[in-house]
Amino acid sequence: MRSLLAILFFSPLLACSGDAGSDKDTSSTDDTADTDDTNDTDDTDVDVPCVEENGACILEGVITEDTRLTADKAWLLRGGVWFGDGTANVTLTIDAGTKIYGENASNGFLVINRGAKINAVGTNTNPIIFTSDQAVGSRARGQWGGLVINGKAPINACADVDGADPCEAEGEGGTGVYGGTNPADDSGTLKYVRIEFGGTEISADNEINGLSLQGVGNATDIEFIQIHRNLDDGVEFFGGTVNIKHLFVTEVGDDSIDWTLGYSGKIQHALVVQAADAGGHGFELDNNEDDYAATPLTGGIVSNVTLIGSTAIAEDNFGLLIRRGSAGQFWNIAATGFTAGCLGIRDEETYGHFTSGTAAIAYSALACASNFETEDAGEEDVGGTEDAVFAAGPGNFETTDLELSGFQPAAGSPLLGAGMAPSDSFFDATNYIGAFDGTNDWTAGWTDTSDN
Repeated sequence: MRSLLAILFFSPLLACSGDAGSDKDTSSTDDTADTDDTNDTDDTDVDVPCVEENGACILEGVITEDTRLTADKAWLLRGGVWFGDGTANVTLTIDAGTKIYGENASNGFLVINRGAKINAVGTNTNPIIFTSDQAVGSRARGQWGGLVINGKAPINACADVDGADPCEAEGEGGTGVYGGTNPADDSGTLKYVRIEFGGTEISADNEINGLSLQGVGNATDIEFIQIHRNLDDGVEFFGGTVNIKHLFVTEVGDDSIDWTLGYSGKIQHALVVQAADAGGHGFELDNNEDDYAATPLTGGIVSNVTLIGSTAIAEDNFGLLIRRGSAGQFWNIAATGFTAGCLGIRDEETYGHFTSGTAAIAYSALACASNFETEDAGEEDVGGTEDAVFAAGPGNFETTDLELSGFQPAAGSPLLGAGMAPSDSFFDATNYIGAFDGTNDWTAGWTDTSDN
């Protein structure tokens, strides 16, 4: 298998040009010229000198000064690359159209440490792309790490540690310390960013998510994000308060969207599409696996989500699995095609949140062969059942067919006109269930669902 960099090595005119001609994918628009100047930076940003090898500029180690990655160069993450040392107040700026490659041989990944910021603002026609260094046609899940952002927002990982103030934790795969006391912590901006073919195993059973948001605060701006064919989870929230709009998670090897450890942010307009060969749950939602009552309580607000599962996946896969004491408000959820069920709710503490009103499902539609998890005798004793919870929510209904045309609801779909937006200024006004209104395709132009 020849890497993209090996191919570039034999094209000297491409060295450090970032044009990456052999990586050009005619099925997407990521190489389209773009005159958007959103990423123009001031003179404090340092254009990184190109330490060139095989046609790419190498990034490695810890970077502790304001830095700009430009689209005229190809950038390679060699091993773990940490931006900021946990104290430095520095910004990594990535221009629209820039491509950053994770080195397969060294398990490359990028960490934005606490105190640092990332300003990665692509456009619809010129997204920023994090991808494998393997050649197009040879790319696959797990060929590099992923993007990790560590913030200073609250987490509940210290429930069993006396006197832990502030609560802090170490990220999976040794990806740095996160957590703190500032819900409004600002880790920067991600917009029109695609992260693909990541999720490498750092150690046994220790993979990196496509996008790990670890204690990230709600002053961080994240929208128009695709995670594609990651080996582990697509996006995982470890506590924090960060919000996301327009999230597209496709064909990942485990759960598409995962939250735990006190996450309390907001998500609107999300599409999950499973592959036939691998996948976990659409959403896997926990509070704290060691202490289901840990605080701050996990409980985000989610609205306008379409979850499309694959019945070819034999293992347990739920559209929405809520467990281990997680709360949450779920509005305008459309789910179909999951083997184990569209909705699974587990554990007495979790059901207690639905009883108290801390958790709720409203204006949602389920269309799986079995919409609810099959209860065994033990689960019946926890104080509730999924079908009762779902039936109690306003505007919820079961159907045999969501009547989708692609990802969009077709004319006459029961999803159209059946929704209601949460009463919160973050959320766009909507009157439909699912991620789309039948006309506007917010995934068009900047995303790519190629298998390799």
